[in-house]
Amino acid sequence: MTTIETEICQVVQKALCEHLSVDQLSASITAESSMDNIKEWDSLSFVTVFFTVAEHFELDVEEDDAIYFRSIDGIHELIREIRGA
Repeated sequence: MTTIETEICQVVQKALCEHLSVDQLSASITAESSMDNIKEWDSLSFVTVFFTVAEHFELDVEEDDAIYFRSIDGIHELIREIRGA
């Protein structure tokens, strides 16, 4: 896992834990994590993930970018596209 992927995982895990007021999730957030395999990452917590990640990485995101926030891989892809890396 790259440094940026690790950072994304940490930010998403923290956002979900804070949103749900829990110390840990049912599964660790990894590069393969998504809304499909993390039960706490649902439609309500999705909004928290969207805004928390965008703020943390200082991303100027549009509503259409929301689709990327369904998985760690998608978030990573969006960051690469925005930063041109």
